[in-house]
Amino acid sequence: MRYSFTLAVFLLLTTVHAVTIEEINDKPSSREKNFLIWQYLRQDINATQASEAFYQVDTVNERFLFDYAKKTDEAEIRYTAECMQKISTDLMNIQEDDCLYLALSPIKAQHLQSYERELIATRLGERFGDVQWLRTMNHNSHFSPFSDAASSLKLFLISGTQYRADHFNHTIDNEILGQLTMLKGFNHFVYLSATEQKLDKVQESLGNVSGGVYDSQTHFYLGMNALKFKRPDNALFHLREAREKALSPMERDKTIFWLYRITQEETLLKELAESLDINMYTLWAKEKLSMETENYFTTLPTPDKGGFKGDNPFEWNLLHKELMETPPEKLYEIVERYDGEDSLAVQAYMIERVYQPYIHNFTMPYDQYMTTLSTDKKAMLYALMRQETRMIPGLISRSFALGLMQIMPFNVDSISKIHPMKVTSYYDMFNPQYGVAYSIEHMKHIEATLYNPVLMAYAYNGGIGFTKRLLLSGGYFNVGEHEPFMSMELVGNAESREYGKRVLANYVIYKKILGESVSIAAIFDSLTQPSLSDYFRAEELKKSLVLNQSE
Repeated sequence: MRYSFTLAVFLLLTTVHAVTIEEINDKPSSREKNFLIWQYLRQDINATQASEAFYQVDTVNERFLFDYAKKTDEAEIRYTAECMQKISTDLMNIQEDDCLYLALSPIKAQHLQSYERELIATRLGERFGDVQWLRTMNHNSHFSPFSDAASSLKLFLISGTQYRADHFNHTIDNEILGQLTMLKGFNHFVYLSATEQKLDKVQESLGNVSGGVYDSQTHFYLGMNALKFKRPDNALFHLREAREKALSPMERDKTIFWLYRITQEETLLKELAESLDINMYTLWAKEKLSMETENYFTTLPTPDKGGFKGDNPFEWNLLHKELMETPPEKLYEIVERYDGEDSLAVQAYMIERVYQPYIHNFTMPYDQYMTTLSTDKKAMLYALMRQETRMIPGLISRSFALGLMQIMPFNVDSISKIHPMKVTSYYDMFNPQYGVAYSIEHMKHIEATLYNPVLMAYAYNGGIGFTKRLLLSGGYFNVGEHEPFMSMELVGNAESREYGKRVLANYVIYKKILGESVSIAAIFDSLTQPSLSDYFRAEELKKSLVLNQSE
């Protein structure tokens, strides 16, 4: 058995496509080229080959630096990477000052003793950059009359979530709040404070902030804080300001939704329902007023055979640049170049851009790969796909998520071990058949424990572990006056938070298209009912019930 397994692995590895330096040299600078270089640096190459590839990366980050350091014979690169990867217990033993500065971070420094932070601050001075935040860490009182507001704010912004909870979560008097509102960084302070569950005392203090001139997001979170702590007067002011300064239709609709919840003014509900954007707020309003959503298309006439699939990342990148540089009124000239049944996803992408924000793309170009799925699972898959890539298969994200369903390479590796469709290279993931098949497999793990589309979307984007921690923290999706909406606005992971909202809207529309309409109000209601939404909280409730009965 062991021999057979080893042989199978060997055969698999020998079929995997290896990236060559010629492939890299031949490509223009781009995210797609960076992905080739990332793969190449993980192969069995020598220092010279690694150098030739590494110096073609257009934006070097830690991922590339650390991978290159393993291959290069450049002493400076190896030294830099080694210093940066030192852990907190190494800091006091580092002999070289420049290495110590490279190793230093607030996350690591919080594990030091006060005198150790002082020693490092004195030793480094200002020769390499600012380290005064180390001394600020040694202060026992932040955001108080006895502290420097600017220094405390800087430390708040650069430190980690747990450190902020341990050292900053106390009531802030109005005079100090006034000072903070004048400082650069106040906007981010508001956002972090409002979305970190353990900063409840800071949140309550922020509920007192009235007036002010901030951006839309800051006004919105000040409004949420004020509403959370029973200050509807402040909430209304901030939400009205957020509405006036909103930068997107969805941001505007969000503020109207909350203004309606506070005032119950029917004109606001009607305005929300008549918005041309398709999002969870407008769908909720339309359902409440028994209005249909009709401003979307599900197919296009593609009479010719073949066409442009958009499954080659480099070809799609060139076309996408052209699309971004072309005025919407001239996009039809490009659309006509890509007629054909294989071009449905690409054409729909372009046509939506022509008509945005009035008409929306809800096409379904990959039905042939979903024949085994139930209508509900198919709707969920398309909901995720629309948010991930707008159905374009040749996409690579900044973190190198791949293809139609933006599956991370480590997930590709894991799924390939158990799936009958084995990848020969990561580029197989730009084939829609692989992208759909692998995402169906990936969704099995999510569907086993999460039953609500919002939570499933959180897990697809941020991971099941993140979603489980969120649910078991006890601070989200409980029964309450403004739930589950308040929780959906205050999830700390910004990407997953907004992703969940958009996937929910997609899901509701695709369910309708597939002939299985669903109530968005019912979906919202189920979020506060663990037995209907997720395994994790339901099991905790069962355990608590058993424990109470035994007592």
